[in-house]
Amino acid sequence: MLAWLAAGACSLVILVRRRRRVSSRARRWVHAGLSAWMVLSGLTGVELYYALLYDTTDSFSMTNVSKKWFAMHVKPGERELRFNTRSGILYREDHDLPATRGDEDQRHVVFVGDSFTYGHGVKRTGDRFTNRLAMSLEATRPGRYTITNLSNAGRDLYWVHRLLEELFAGKYPVDRVIYVVCLNDIETFHPRHKTYYTDLARHAPKFFLWRDTYFFNLMYFRLRQFAIPDIRDYYRFVREYYDGQPWQDMQDRLDDVLALCQRHEARLEVIVFPFLHNLGPDYPFRDVHDQFAEWGKDREVRLLDLIKTLQPHVSSGLTVNAYDAHPNERAHALVAETIERALFAD
Repeated sequence: MLAWLAAGACSLVILVRRRRRVSSRARRWVHAGLSAWMVLSGLTGVELYYALLYDTTDSFSMTNVSKKWFAMHVKPGERELRFNTRSGILYREDHDLPATRGDEDQRHVVFVGDSFTYGHGVKRTGDRFTNRLAMSLEATRPGRYTITNLSNAGRDLYWVHRLLEELFAGKYPVDRVIYVVCLNDIETFHPRHKTYYTDLARHAPKFFLWRDTYFFNLMYFRLRQFAIPDIRDYYRFVREYYDGQPWQDMQDRLDDVLALCQRHEARLEVIVFPFLHNLGPDYPFRDVHDQFAEWGKDREVRLLDLIKTLQPHVSSGLTVNAYDAHPNERAHALVAETIERALFAD
């Protein structure tokens, strides 16, 4: 970028000097060059804005702008939890996972899930619903609860099961496990998921102007999303999964997680997040929430559905932005209040 700016400055000086020295016939070419310079300067200014000031994410985090956001706001604050020399996880939290219990009465609650729980698009860790909940509980019931968020973007129930196995094997004090469902968690139970993100990667731009910039890269993906079926029809695919074998397979894995928690005397609870971008009277996933409620009822698992909490506030804006359907800070605040009332009243 510095080289480009230097080249632009030098070309301007050259064009201005030549304008004074050339004949009137040749001057038209100098004027054309100056016009082109002005256009390129304007585009450079736009690129600088998106490179330095524009600071947000997109749903699939495919753009350079979104990747920059994660590098600035998430990566520096990640913590490492190692189970042995070969395995471990990175998690986003303001404290380390407690290895021992503070006192006999203290309850340790672990939240697991994917990007909705992780805080995709939420800059401050303290603005996530888990951290808001922890602060509120500490203010009203000091020392009673320790809340740790071990979620990560793109994780699924298989990962959750393996993580809990490691926690229990390592004798970490876990009294309650709260699994936060994002409705696309089901996609891992469909065969096409094995190649889904590999297929998406094939649409990454090859030309340097679309690949190595911020503004042009962003515009490339904004336009391409309407032409790529895997993105355009993504939510339709997800909805179809709940009518077939993937839903049965997901229930089986939920049963495995429940059995694992029960064997280690930890209580499993489930929170179901709705998709926020199309939450309304014609919300296509409403009956899917009923399916989760039925699963919880049949197994006597306490399940909190967030539709009633979030739907009344849709008009005020609950997503990170128009191109990122993850919950924003407002949604996280509403969810934290609801969780405290529904799951921590005892």
